[in-house]
Amino acid sequence: MEKIISPRGTKDILPSESSLWQFIEAKAIETFSLAGFEEIRTPIFEHTQLFSRAVGESSDIVNKEMYTFTDRSDRSITLRPEGTAGVARAFIEHSLDRGSRPQKLWYRGPMFRYERPQTGRYRQFYQIGMEAIGLEAPFIDLEVIKLAYNFLQELGIENLTLAINSIGSAASREAYRQQLLAFLSEYQDDVCDDCKRRMQQNPLRVLDCKVPEDQALYKNAPLIQDSFDEESKQIFMQMKTGLEALGISYTIDSSLVRGLDYYSHCVFEFKTDDKGLGQQSTVLAGGRYDNLISELGGVSSPAVGWALGMERIAYLLEAKKFPETKRVYIISDSAIEASKLAHQLRFDAKVLVEYDFEEAKVAKQMNKALKRNASHGIFYLEDERKSGSYLVKDFQAKAEFNLTSYTELLSFFAGDSV
Repeated sequence: MEKIISPRGTKDILPSESSLWQFIEAKAIETFSLAGFEEIRTPIFEHTQLFSRAVGESSDIVNKEMYTFTDRSDRSITLRPEGTAGVARAFIEHSLDRGSRPQKLWYRGPMFRYERPQTGRYRQFYQIGMEAIGLEAPFIDLEVIKLAYNFLQELGIENLTLAINSIGSAASREAYRQQLLAFLSEYQDDVCDDCKRRMQQNPLRVLDCKVPEDQALYKNAPLIQDSFDEESKQIFMQMKTGLEALGISYTIDSSLVRGLDYYSHCVFEFKTDDKGLGQQSTVLAGGRYDNLISELGGVSSPAVGWALGMERIAYLLEAKKFPETKRVYIISDSAIEASKLAHQLRFDAKVLVEYDFEEAKVAKQMNKALKRNASHGIFYLEDERKSGSYLVKDFQAKAEFNLTSYTELLSFFAGDSV
């Protein structure tokens, strides 16, 4: 019988990797909760029209990458390709605009896009993201950018650079659109088919083209900043001044327009020069989207947010050394007594404890402990139980400790001596 394997573009997260993923999620919970952000969990599939309206009919995501199917009631359903649209839908549906502003939300979970798998990028991939909804003040942009920076630092991501741009107000973008179309008219027969389509649907998207020959042409395109109205100039200036005040260095990338239709004003990306990611050096991206909530039928609610791919972060962190987890293995001639001690220690010392269910010989239990990567072994045989003592072996330091009471044992594993 032919072996069934996972579909192309998907990845099993094995037990040997899951501790790293848990580390990333734990840092997210810690960092975001300290700033008052609360977790929201939305369905992994939504009505297709949510993404076609929110992400944009002209986007590559809607045109090429969505996993869309018809359910048994003949409704068009799409596996979510990104997180913001679902959060916006939930914000409207559950009237979160009636609560305090801004609503500070974060999410995690799988997303789905049919694209070419590459380093750190899959067709089912996992994201962590945050959204701050309900404030127009640019200081909330600075808050989410600073939290993104703090989060990446807490994870240990090094050599970070921040690229920012502004795509201005709707009026600024319309003025720029006309200038850009005039420029592009000279090259409409020379660019890729995707860019020909983008020129008709959303000309700004050509600036995000990844074809090297097209990129070379667009280097001479007019700059969007030259079309800014006073409001757009002021907002972008406040952003730059705020980043400098927070001590976050940045570069301005005029080609940075983001790939989704709902963005406005400031957009940003954090990048790393870690060579392990190849050309795909972006680890986190986001921006402001003031009109998305109203375009989806909600009360006008300015918003800003970002997202990162967990696979890419995990890939960067794989080679890093993390503190060894305390792993204790009880070696005993009584499974029931080992079980009682294990449950006690787990509760009292909050330490990982395992034991042998088969009451195998001591030597075999020692081998099992080492295969389970135990850092310590507790010998809890009949003699130790009679005397109320515990023999503890530190497998890494190759040291032994004779502890005369459970209090000493608890202190040993709950304290700093491990």
